Amino acid sequence: MKIQTDTTVLDELIAALKEGQSFCLSGHQNPDGDVVGSELAMASLIKRLDPKKRVDILNNGPIPKSISFLPGAQHIQNVRKVEGRYDVLIVFECSGSDRMGDIIDFSAQVGKVINIDHHLHNPNFGAINFVEPATSSTAELISKIFEHAKMPLTTDEASCIYAGMVADTGWFRYGNTNPQTHAIASRLLEAGVKVEDIAERQYMSKNKTALQLLGKVLNNMTLHYDDRVAVLKLPETLMKEVGAKSDDTDALVNYGLEIDTVCASVLLKERTNPPGVKISLRSKGKFDINQVARLFGGGGHRNASGCLIEASLEQAEQAILKEMRRVF
Repeated sequence: MKIQTDTTVLDELIAALKEGQSFCLSGHQNPDGDVVGSELAMASLIKRLDPKKRVDILNNGPIPKSISFLPGAQHIQNVRKVEGRYDVLIVFECSGSDRMGDIIDFSAQVGKVINIDHHLHNPNFGAINFVEPATSSTAELISKIFEHAKMPLTTDEASCIYAGMVADTGWFRYGNTNPQTHAIASRLLEAGVKVEDIAERQYMSKNKTALQLLGKVLNNMTLHYDDRVAVLKLPETLMKEVGAKSDDTDALVNYGLEIDTVCASVLLKERTNPPGVKISLRSKGKFDINQVARLFGGGGHRNASGCLIEASLEQAEQAILKEMRRVF
């Protein structure tokens, strides 16, 4: 199965890549593997079109250590505000422009905005919107741009796209994985991707602090609604106790789903600056966790969403569980 793609949009997008001379590439705050892999592959594509083009990758937040090995990752910058003006701003995996973290003024610093995303409720905030909710990842969309531009993937580009795809599909385990996903993955392997190398670096390179944190979080996990909802809490005091960093919390929420009776897992991560609780939500099968996230101003996908609640850890837990009651 190949998901139908609007080739008119791809024509407009590729034309903008050829016409522009300066590009700012950015994604959502605290970029993940899908954002970073997509940015790096796109930056390479633009430079291949014309090495003289200026391409800056600027995100609000550091890249995860687990994907810092990707070719070109050392050039990605963590900024609070973008300086200067660009012909084209390409935004990756943002269900709304606000998810970038207010790092750039669209009206004053950008000539044209290209919005590339796979979230269900994207408001199409760009002049060009390449948005396909049925596609598993933004990285998968980048592979379509290469294909439409008739540009064969280099091994480095294919590796970046593959890293993005496995990050958003949970190594092809999540429900967003489809025949197109595997077809594209096959082409990436043909381009020279070393699966075992990426798996070792991206998935099997956790430090001992991350595992210590996992043990403590799982030890305090609670189950609700006939053991169908798992709640994992991550107070800042625990982070400080074990000396954990933000990278060490990656994928914690998924462990709740490993219990056979659990249909949805919730991770509540406390923060004090600014105060609030970051909520990560995951679910299995038909259970639409996105409807819960959207009630709190968040969003995402049916089986993977998130939001932010400006409350204490206990208040946030009560609020989420109250809304979970309607679903479960």
